[in-house]
Amino acid sequence: MNQNTEPPVDVEEAIARIDSRGAKIQREQLERTLSQLQQDGELTADQQLAVEKLSERLVDRLLAVPRATLQDAARSADDERIETAISLFE
Repeated sequence: MNQNTEPPVDVEEAIARIDSRGAKIQREQLERTLSQLQQDGELTADQQLAVEKLSERLVDRLLAVPRATLQDAARSADDERIETAISLFE
């Protein structure tokens, strides 16, 4: 439990921050990758869609554990663990 004077941590806000950071990184890397692939030759619409879906699945899988950890910490009112998870994604 949080023993300092800070307000309790909002887990939904923390998850939203993690998702936002993941989405930002995904967009940046997707643009970079598509640009590189297009320099090597024209990508078909299906190929571009496959790369986009791959990037979405990777980010979703990578963030699944932090989301679940935050939800578990919220159920057990473990503010310290929540704050630690948030700090990893700032």
